[in-house]
Amino acid sequence: MRYVFLIAAMLIFGIILIPAFAQTLDEAQTLFKQANGELLNGKYKDAISIYDNILDKFPNNISTLKMKSIALSNLGEHEKSLEGFFRILQYQPNDITALIGMGLGFGNLGEYQEASNYFEKAIMIKPDSVVINNYKEFIDKVIKKYPYTPTEKPETLEKAKNIKIPEWIKPTAKWWAERQIGDSEFSSALRFLIESKIIEIPTVETKSTNAENIPEWIRNNALWWADSAINDQDFVSGIQYMMEKGIIIVDIKKSKEEIQSEKDQEFNLFEKYLHRISNNIINEKRYIEYPNPSQDVIKKFLRDYVKWNFEDEVKTASSSFPSPTYKIVNGTYVIHYKVFVNDQPSGLPLDHVSTLQNSFSFWENQELNANGEKAKIEFEITKQKSEANVWITWVVRNIGEGVLGHAHIGKGVVEVTLGDYNCDGKFELYDVKTVEKIMTHELGHSIGLEHVSDPNNIMYASLTPNYAYCLLG
Repeated sequence: MRYVFLIAAMLIFGIILIPAFAQTLDEAQTLFKQANGELLNGKYKDAISIYDNILDKFPNNISTLKMKSIALSNLGEHEKSLEGFFRILQYQPNDITALIGMGLGFGNLGEYQEASNYFEKAIMIKPDSVVINNYKEFIDKVIKKYPYTPTEKPETLEKAKNIKIPEWIKPTAKWWAERQIGDSEFSSALRFLIESKIIEIPTVETKSTNAENIPEWIRNNALWWADSAINDQDFVSGIQYMMEKGIIIVDIKKSKEEIQSEKDQEFNLFEKYLHRISNNIINEKRYIEYPNPSQDVIKKFLRDYVKWNFEDEVKTASSSFPSPTYKIVNGTYVIHYKVFVNDQPSGLPLDHVSTLQNSFSFWENQELNANGEKAKIEFEITKQKSEANVWITWVVRNIGEGVLGHAHIGKGVVEVTLGDYNCDGKFELYDVKTVEKIMTHELGHSIGLEHVSDPNNIMYASLTPNYAYCLLG
């Protein structure tokens, strides 16, 4: 018996701190790595305890707040998780992980429209994200089939969500973009936007304006916005980026303490909003469909474990499988494989049976060699396991540390994992493209191909998986 494995690359976490003393930084970094290790092992409460230790010294540290909020989300502490992500957005309004976390949290509370609002903002910033688009697609489906009355949102929070910039600022932006006025005049307009809470920036004290190295796209954004070619949100995103990077600095009249006090008041309003949502869930007996289906999939899989696993067959020699047939057409060996395809696990939101056809097509379009002669592959799906040369199944059991799939060489069993525990400590599904790549790779082994050293080749021995729903994916 011989089978080979496809190995997964692992995730790495980092922390960004601005400590008062060097020894404190070393201690915080050590604690942060320790906490992340606990999180990846599914020990969320232990991880949170360590994150809290760091936050005692650095209450608004974004990296630590983010990881703690993810751990809380994994524990099902959705209100506390939302509070953490909200605090992050108060300082970094365009933080992708926090925006997705807000959408996920509200989805877990059954506030689907609010969840959709955050996913929409995240998509504007990162339109090609598989994770964000998967969540948004789920939320849109739920909103259509499940009518509900959204919880009333405090007016101040609603105003912060709906960005509307006064028309009088547009000429100022246009003149600045065309360099007809200087940065100081433009900063006056920005100061108004900041103090009116239309634009959010980190809580820092600033005293001057710096016009050096302003990216041309920032000026273009201002010009397009002035001409109504882009919306208010796009314009604000450009200004926020410029301020966060320190490209332009605005002299804000309010002190750091005053700004922080306003943020604390806003946070208190958000807490009351979450409490109101919790009461509505109880009073309405609201039915909730959770946005991340990964946990439901693995529960159903483990319940019907035998159905999807060919574990015993994997342990035996592939010689018991019938060999594929072949014929010679115009000097080319045409090798015919009969394939038995197992059902995909129930509750899986992503259709991997359909994408299997893409894997078949990939190899059928390749020109290969057999005994020094040209060869082509043909696949035929059969429902008879006894006549199949290859058995294909999708699994979520642990088939080896970091192993994404394995297959017998030439004929036999192909197993492809649907997800793992390496993203955030709990089982998370891979996205469709990742599973398709694993399947194509393992199918290559089943027709007799070995690993290669070229990292761009589908038969390379390592692959970094992408996830369908994981916040850290």
